[in-house]
Amino acid sequence: MTIITEPTIPMNDGLKVLYSETIKYNPYIPLTPYTKQLIPVIEANKPEQNKQVNSILVGAGGYGGKTILGSMLAAQYLMEDDYTCLVTRRNYAELLDTNSIWENLSNWCTDTTILKDNQVCNVIKSPTPRIIAPNGNTIYFKAFDREDKKGKFKSASYDRIINDEASELPAGILQFQYRSIRNTSWIPRSIINLSNPGGESTDYLVEHYVDGPDPYIALDWRDNPFIDREAYRQSLLRLDYIDQQYQMHGNWHYRASAGDLINLTELKESYVDNLPVNTLPNLSVIAIDMAGKGRDRFVATHLILYSNGLIIREDSISIKHSYPEDLIYNFIEEKAKKYFTKFVDFEREPGGDSIYSKRYWKEVLRDLIFKYNLIVDDVTPFASKYNRARPVAKAIKDGRLKFYRELETDTMRDGLFDQFISISPDLDEMKKLKSPDELDSLGYAFNRVSSYAFGGARVS
Repeated sequence: MTIITEPTIPMNDGLKVLYSETIKYNPYIPLTPYTKQLIPVIEANKPEQNKQVNSILVGAGGYGGKTILGSMLAAQYLMEDDYTCLVTRRNYAELLDTNSIWENLSNWCTDTTILKDNQVCNVIKSPTPRIIAPNGNTIYFKAFDREDKKGKFKSASYDRIINDEASELPAGILQFQYRSIRNTSWIPRSIINLSNPGGESTDYLVEHYVDGPDPYIALDWRDNPFIDREAYRQSLLRLDYIDQQYQMHGNWHYRASAGDLINLTELKESYVDNLPVNTLPNLSVIAIDMAGKGRDRFVATHLILYSNGLIIREDSISIKHSYPEDLIYNFIEEKAKKYFTKFVDFEREPGGDSIYSKRYWKEVLRDLIFKYNLIVDDVTPFASKYNRARPVAKAIKDGRLKFYRELETDTMRDGLFDQFISISPDLDEMKKLKSPDELDSLGYAFNRVSSYAFGGARVS
């Protein structure tokens, strides 16, 4: 394991001058690295050895200041001649989100209280996000959610590439981008991977950095002198077991398995004999997992959110029928009449069928939509059923999600548990398994209830 706890070369006079001129007194960088952040700064800027790119991995658990570090390293050479940098992330929403490298640099590079008029950069968000310094130096921002998007590197060259949350990028992108690191400038070429473990390219980063030949600097909340470490540790303890391994412990070698989600005792303890009588329902939701390829059942789940934050699965049905419309209609009508159901969500059909399917079910439920003011929608599932099940399992463990025993049987409970322990984080493995329809339906309903309770968008 190649964990770097000290720079591989000393902070000699040359590096001290470089640090002073390009970081400490750089008008685009209003902060200075804390002591341990200096290690990746030195590693990224050291003279190239045998004409090899300075390629490093920085990260472990959360809140180590990786985003600030990446922002400083991206802006480091903006004042110099002939500098081009690329910042990547998996998708544009995260790339341009708050508390991102983009947001930091958009503020730093346009701050007229610090910068002179001839130093203010041009910030362009569309069509290609980029920050252009007055001398023409440019920091580009691009998203790569699939390996086949590596064509974005064609005809492009950079002195520095910074991969934000590198483990979430496809491994093929991380490997292919070396072709776009140029060798036409005095600036040391570098690829800087900032990441916690847990994404799809975790194995690639472990092979090449954590257990491999390239430098790995473990940097997380335990190193950050600017946070209340104990308060942050306490917040990390509220995460599920899987996220604790990644965000709290920075465990690059941990691999999630189905048994980590929930055990049978925890599921059994989540059953209640009565619905709350002194607490009003805030929301009633029905979610339906559609029959489709490899599946012959429709599964409908009814969840109630109460004003105290408790969520109860009041009822669910599994329908094996060629024409389930009447059964689904009756199920929805029963719940809408009794619990004032607000949302009915259907799993989205693939491709162009999604539009037809949504229209079809709105037509089937037309009378109920007008009578009970229902909102009928479709939801797009995550590719990973395992990740979809994680918040459901955590809610059960935390006592926030319960099951109404009167309408549940031991067979239904055991069947749900079998689905919890059968799903795998391995997408290829999941293709071989029977679809966990009941768990999917529960996940869609829980997601709708959670987004309503916390005022956020659905993450389906």
